[in-house]
Amino acid sequence: MGYKTLLFSTPCKLRVKNSQLLCSYEQKDENFTIPLEDISTILLDCMQIEITNYLITKCGEYNITLFSCNQKHQPNVVLTPFYQHSRNTKIAINHINMSEPLKKRLWQKIIKQKIKNQSDVLKILFNNDELDIYHDKVKSGDTTNIEAQASKKYWAILFDNFKRHSDSKHNAALDYGYAIIRGTISKFVASGGLIPCLGVHHCNELNPFNLVEDLIEPFRPFVDLLVSNMKTLEEQELTREDKGYLLNILNMQCRYKDGQITIQNACEKVCQSFAKCIEQNDSSTLILPEFIEAR
Repeated sequence: MGYKTLLFSTPCKLRVKNSQLLCSYEQKDENFTIPLEDISTILLDCMQIEITNYLITKCGEYNITLFSCNQKHQPNVVLTPFYQHSRNTKIAINHINMSEPLKKRLWQKIIKQKIKNQSDVLKILFNNDELDIYHDKVKSGDTTNIEAQASKKYWAILFDNFKRHSDSKHNAALDYGYAIIRGTISKFVASGGLIPCLGVHHCNELNPFNLVEDLIEPFRPFVDLLVSNMKTLEEQELTREDKGYLLNILNMQCRYKDGQITIQNACEKVCQSFAKCIEQNDSSTLILPEFIEAR
């Protein structure tokens, strides 16, 4: 699997030559190439970028996630390789036939890990353990909505006078980071033979990525920590440097099982473990990422 994450934010032409990505700039007399096998993610953040369909096809072949940003510089399109798993039909049937009790146990586990990771963020930044009391209160299916109670406390501590989804640089940075994680999980959901629209909790008929919205939850606190450490949050808009900094979330280290891997690798491992748990009808086989610093 590739390991390089590329951000293009100025007018250029992107194409393929000899199994390498070739980038050429109109305003500069220079080209550069990168082997496709080294690339994991490409992010296009300029309306004047030209890209060939052959490159798009090769992104699918080399399992490269391709993002495109809108005029507000937020990722709004993600192209992912589709159905590369050798047992697509079996995995899809297992996914369709998931029982409600299994879905509820999985959602309980996901939310417990999300709250644990949120708590770790507050411990790392402020040595604050106020979220610890919520972890063991999460019931099967989170029927008492402990997630919302913990989140209300979490955001109040993490940022001063903060309102989620308001028009602020904090939210722009959070949304940007979440979009990168969401697209990366989408790639591994699709290439792993899972059905993106069939979630365990999210079930919006208009959302083709309900499962991704479920699996992203334990990853969100990693983005939150990255954003909280940004030095430019008082400025108005995300800069090119801010975007490069946030894109580096994929290279951030986390704890997975008894080892340390990147967030990008963890996205793949989580999707694989999800496929295993629906095959075995056992929620205990779902392994989720943790912070290294606070356990």
